[in-house]
Amino acid sequence: MHDRESQHEWMDFDFGVTALGSSFHGDWVLDAEDELDHVRAYLGAPEGDPTGLILLVEDILRLRDSGLDGEELNLLWRATDPPYGGSPEIRGAERAWLERLLVVAVPLARASGASEADCSSYPPCGVGGQSAVAVEHRRLAAEVVELVGSLDQRPDRSHVPLEPPLEPVRDALVRCAETVCSELAFRFLLRAADKLCSRLSPVTYRRLERLGAAFGYGPHVVDAVRYLVA
Repeated sequence: MHDRESQHEWMDFDFGVTALGSSFHGDWVLDAEDELDHVRAYLGAPEGDPTGLILLVEDILRLRDSGLDGEELNLLWRATDPPYGGSPEIRGAERAWLERLLVVAVPLARASGASEADCSSYPPCGVGGQSAVAVEHRRLAAEVVELVGSLDQRPDRSHVPLEPPLEPVRDALVRCAETVCSELAFRFLLRAADKLCSRLSPVTYRRLERLGAAFGYGPHVVDAVRYLVA
């Protein structure tokens, strides 16, 4: 649950776990020994401001500690898969995968200057969160849920089979928005729309833009799916 005032410069483009998931393009295996080797290369050497790594760690912790079940976590992770695929298969070991990511990300964050608290705790966002940001995220959850309903798949343009069925994907996004963090769910929604080549009307796209601005995003988070407008 980012702070749009202090972390805005890290949100010009996608960030956190959704950006990491989408980094597994089909050819990543040519340059890495395994999944975590790719993660290390993607995150880079520790240096400077740790904010980007803190945002990633927070996403992972929030998902790990959530009430989402394994299959819901799997569906959200698969939503980040690039259109041509390539992301590691985590079904049946979803929380173990999140723990493996923390093993890589936390030391890098600490080496960059993040505190122990930055890497082990996070502000509540769903039910119980009392900060101004948490209250705003809960207020925006209903609109995220509405936009989940616009998610579909264009078989003529999508490069992935409709498996699993679309409805469980929508359900996982709704559960994430309502019980974990609406902002995190919104990033998963954008990634799912990209993966499935969803149809976006001009009206729907303008709603996505407004919601992205409300979450404090820079110009290139939502416009990554502008090509879907028809």
